[in-house]
Amino acid sequence: MTIKRVLFTILLSSFILEMNIEAQDVSFSQVYSAPIYLSPSFAGFTSGGRVILNYRDQWPGIPNAFRTFAFSYDQYISAFNSGIGLLFLNDDQGKGQIVTQNIGLNYAYELAINSDVFVRPGLQFKYFGLRTDPARWLEVDWNGTRHPLQNPDIMFEQHHKVDASASLMVYSNYFWLGGTVDHLIKNYIGFAEVSYPLPMKITAFGGGKWRYMESYRGRSEQSATFAFMFRRQGDFQQLDLGVYGNVEPLEVGLWYRGIPGVSTGGLSNNDALIFSLGVSLSSFYFAYSYDLTLSKLAGYSGGSNEFTVIYRFKGEGTITPNRGAVPCGEYHWGIGDQSKISRKRRSFF
Repeated sequence: MTIKRVLFTILLSSFILEMNIEAQDVSFSQVYSAPIYLSPSFAGFTSGGRVILNYRDQWPGIPNAFRTFAFSYDQYISAFNSGIGLLFLNDDQGKGQIVTQNIGLNYAYELAINSDVFVRPGLQFKYFGLRTDPARWLEVDWNGTRHPLQNPDIMFEQHHKVDASASLMVYSNYFWLGGTVDHLIKNYIGFAEVSYPLPMKITAFGGGKWRYMESYRGRSEQSATFAFMFRRQGDFQQLDLGVYGNVEPLEVGLWYRGIPGVSTGGLSNNDALIFSLGVSLSSFYFAYSYDLTLSKLAGYSGGSNEFTVIYRFKGEGTITPNRGAVPCGEYHWGIGDQSKISRKRRSFF
């Protein structure tokens, strides 16, 4: 390993430590394949129930970077116009050096503005733990060899906290728009007797769907969906812009992550291009995405890989067709199936 590479690794380790001190939350590239992580308003956004597994391997070209696993289950309860969900997330930063785990309960209630437009407020209450294990910390010598950090100043520490988030979403068969405010409970996190407040996270998301070929007599629907997700947490801000093309059973997506002309902490906010491919097979949906790094880490990070598996349970008396990563306006899918269940919903007027 060259001296340049060694210096880069040392600087990167410092950057990772600083980033964790600032306590930025995980962000999935397949935004709408982790729906109740994005917003509790998506709890029960189905005609029945669904199980979702998400796995993200960020920067595999850098040893011991970031790996995140999430599991969720959510269910729509038509008798109460409500959705409930359970979310578990494990974020491993540095192969056990810093690990965050949380488990949350989600609830969403649905109201009809009229026969075509609906609104869904949501809440999440979660219990999370954060720990650091200096025994797993590594340092790099000038020969490029990695060794356990000797006599670290930071001892093994862990925190256990409760937290909450709230959200609101408006949607129809053709568009959706919503926002989430996370970390409503003020918590202090830190190591070595230095604590920092966990900053509130504000997320805005939305999009629209254009069906350029309707399904008809066995012909599959073809559509394009345009979507965005913006989040701000402390001094950090990020914007994802994307488009999906759907020709059942395939779904192809392209996203850009970054805010051109804006810098965060002196670093250019030009992060990645994200390529995704999804396929629906009966009640299963599989997706893979790759982040092509655009920042100065491009020659070192190896990008990011993300995998999703969704299994959908059929609701009683409903049709459950193929379902991609885009949450709204799917023909005869879940709550978008107005003809089946909208009459049971409570309206404002």
